[in-house]
Amino acid sequence: MKFTFWQNWRLSSSKLILSLVIYFTLILNYPFIKKVFQSYQTIGTFHDYFIYTVPFVLMAACYVIFSLLLLPVVHKIIMPLIIVISAAISYNTLFFNVYFNRDMLDNVLQTTLPETARMMSVSYITWLLMLGVLPALAYILTRVQYRIWWREILQRLTGIAVALLVVVGVAAVFYQDYASFFRKHNNFKHIILPSNFIDAGISKIKRLRMANIPYQALGKDAKLAPTDGKRHVTVIVVGETTRAQNWGLNGYTHQTTPKLAERIQKGNHLINFPKVQSCGTATALSVPCMFSSFTRDNYNETYAKRQDNLLDTLKAADVTVQWVENNSDCKGVCQNIPTTNVIELNLPQYCTKGECLDNIMLPEMDKALKQDSQNLVLVLHTIGSHGPTYFERYTPAERLFTPTCDTEEINRCSNEQLTNTYDNSIVYLDQFLDKVIGKLEAHSDWQSALYYVSDHGESLGEDGVYLHGTPYAIAPKEQTSVPMIMWFSSAWAQQQPYDLACVKRVANQPYSHDNLFHTVLSMAHIQLNTVKQYDAKLDILASCMKSK
Repeated sequence: MKFTFWQNWRLSSSKLILSLVIYFTLILNYPFIKKVFQSYQTIGTFHDYFIYTVPFVLMAACYVIFSLLLLPVVHKIIMPLIIVISAAISYNTLFFNVYFNRDMLDNVLQTTLPETARMMSVSYITWLLMLGVLPALAYILTRVQYRIWWREILQRLTGIAVALLVVVGVAAVFYQDYASFFRKHNNFKHIILPSNFIDAGISKIKRLRMANIPYQALGKDAKLAPTDGKRHVTVIVVGETTRAQNWGLNGYTHQTTPKLAERIQKGNHLINFPKVQSCGTATALSVPCMFSSFTRDNYNETYAKRQDNLLDTLKAADVTVQWVENNSDCKGVCQNIPTTNVIELNLPQYCTKGECLDNIMLPEMDKALKQDSQNLVLVLHTIGSHGPTYFERYTPAERLFTPTCDTEEINRCSNEQLTNTYDNSIVYLDQFLDKVIGKLEAHSDWQSALYYVSDHGESLGEDGVYLHGTPYAIAPKEQTSVPMIMWFSSAWAQQQPYDLACVKRVANQPYSHDNLFHTVLSMAHIQLNTVKQYDAKLDILASCMKSK
């Protein structure tokens, strides 16, 4: 059977543009329109009608964009890609409240194949096929009828003029309403298709161009403190997607940290910090930020990548530094540091479909501890509670809370199922941290310390929001409040010039990722006055110096 229908299927350029406008406005941008109508609070005056003009303004804007993009031949490549990408983003926006900005683009570009595979649910594939692939294919097969060149240009310019008149006309009546509403909801621009990912792409290109600035070796003068003849070992555990609200030590209704709680009850030098804020809401931003000397307020991704971070500074001070990776990657933080990627080991007792349980890092920790180095800093980058497949982040031994959500389609689970599954993943983290501490504890003569903090939190359906990556300005506390603990060996507590009883007293104060860089320098026996970036005000230990 010949596809005579498609062979004869033709549309004028004007009708094709109008079809795209209607499709993008009413179908692919439905999440945006829905969000606008849900967020607007009526005031009972004529100005309430502004909300009904939003779809028409969106149509006008789409008409201008597509009129400019519909170029002969080239549009057959550009538009199908835009349709498929827009369909993919619209699904995540509608069901998971995902906002697509440059940070989200970074996440997409750095996502591994196993992470991508876990997003490929039946509903997502169906959505992508029906609203992305098939419309893109239909677009490719459509034969476009163009007018003579000067008529085509005139027609386009006329259409664009009319569209702009619509925008101007609406602005003349409702400008203040638009300005007020979208100033308050500025981040809604990140859910408008296709401008959101086009803007993210342009922003990414600008950042890449800025990356040609000279590298600054700010930590090159760092030195170790005078030797005391003892071995110094500091372990930094970088958490993944663990939120403070579900952290057992913070008074959560589910005891998700039983082993750590037992250590505190026994008088262990373990300190919990209940009020900690992340630098970002996604790994691609938070991890480089927390290891930089920048604070969240002045963090600049480009400049951070072009100067020494915490690990580079420690290395310059002749500390042996090693990174063990069980996540997608270190986001550039460990580029100058020896790194072991345990995922590549693909050990069947830990790994499935390209991702591994965090206990796979413990043998690598043993190897690192056996190294002949007086001063060691070991970073363990966990997969933690990374979603949406929370059920893959623990073993049956940690399945304390039931019923569970054993699917990647988390929006289909009840809140109880989803929360239980997520909580079980934290129980697994609890036993992992307990084992890490136990390995350090076994060497009673070492001055050892542990610093754990999660990179960001997670939304579990609160207000219809799932996962993470929401722009920080509007991100819910579930994505920005993270757990943090410190542990110190008895030898460290006795011989270092810091009063841990004091640290426990100040632990209830607000802290953030800003503190990691400066606090670890104190932990790791660094001569602080040799580090230019060091700021005692951000060093949690500095305020608890023992009186001489």
